[in-house]
Amino acid sequence: MMYGFLDEINKKYGNSNCWKYFYETFDFLPLGAIVNGNILCVHGGLSPDLPTIDQMRLLDRKQEIPNEGPLADLMWSDP
Repeated sequence: MMYGFLDEINKKYGNSNCWKYFYETFDFLPLGAIVNGNILCVHGGLSPDLPTIDQMRLLDRKQEIPNEGPLADLMWSDP
């Protein structure tokens, strides 16, 4: 909402129904990907609380990203 996505959806579709579906879908997107077996790609950066990829795999992704902690680090921290 705070970055204008809700407003954009309302302008394009006339209501916020589509935004609700996007919002729910975002909570199921993967935290990262391993490319060619040796490159780890994440949206934000690494987390000091997750020293291994196996620990990253154990995180419960099906939730909204909290403001702090390992999920927030992977999503929002700068490298």
